[in-house]
Amino acid sequence: MKIVFLGTDDFPVPTLKALVEANLSPDLVVTKPDAPRGRGRKIYPQKIRLVAEELELPCEQPADVMDPAFMQRLGELGPDLIIVVSYGRILSREFLALPSKYCINAHASLLPRFRGAAPIQHALWAGDEETGVTIMRIEPELDAGPILLAKPTPIDPHENSGELFQRLAVLAGEAVVEGVRTIAAGNEQFTPQDDSKATKAKKLTKEQGFINWDSPAIEIDRLVRAFTPAPGARTRLGPRRLIVLKGTCEDDLFGLGMPGGIMTGGEEGIRVCTGSGIYRILKLKPENGRTMTAGEFVRGHPLPPDARLG
Repeated sequence: MKIVFLGTDDFPVPTLKALVEANLSPDLVVTKPDAPRGRGRKIYPQKIRLVAEELELPCEQPADVMDPAFMQRLGELGPDLIIVVSYGRILSREFLALPSKYCINAHASLLPRFRGAAPIQHALWAGDEETGVTIMRIEPELDAGPILLAKPTPIDPHENSGELFQRLAVLAGEAVVEGVRTIAAGNEQFTPQDDSKATKAKKLTKEQGFINWDSPAIEIDRLVRAFTPAPGARTRLGPRRLIVLKGTCEDDLFGLGMPGGIMTGGEEGIRVCTGSGIYRILKLKPENGRTMTAGEFVRGHPLPPDARLG
């Protein structure tokens, strides 16, 4: 089959490599234009372009993938299959009609749960024990197309969204290769999604990441893991703003502390009272500072007896 691959940023990289390793190399790789990032607004190359060049695959970076001239270019190429992995654009019906077979997408959740831009983070925030990757046929409505296959995986109770992102990126590559082979063999069967079970996973904001210490420790732990590495779980210690990067939950045997109150702080972590249980901070980052262990922070910033977060 003649394949066109659309992807942007890091998540699609393992899929592109998996296709090449499976002798399913795309005839064209499409990614977004190189773009400025960071405070200095320096132009950085798209990771997919660099990988495509490394794999000696043709790559194009249209300003608008649905520009009539570029769609004509794709039409002349005559793809049988268009594979989309984290491209970040809702595609028109005209674009979806370009391949002779299908446009398919790898989505980082078990659809119809968590349709949208941030399924990995929302799965952790919700406390799900399982997630996965779904291969679906793309339709104009966001992440609502019929399902070709799904690959589930358990969520480790201590992993954050960055770690889960890496695992699911590799799993997506395996799932896409399996899906392409199934279609090539003519054995594909698509199952409609149950829209009544659909949930949304909008992009997280910094404001959503402020820790409410009145919440149970288990909920705070979910928030920290979901918001790490970005956009960050935030709190305050007096005038100082902190980003909490890692912690663990403990039982509160006495239940006498006020939520946000610091019970102890040292090499073993900063133990904070919550609405239910203790949350022990293990790693944190002062805003505009470097990442450090709780022990390093306490050595540089001694905690007064009445110290309280929030």
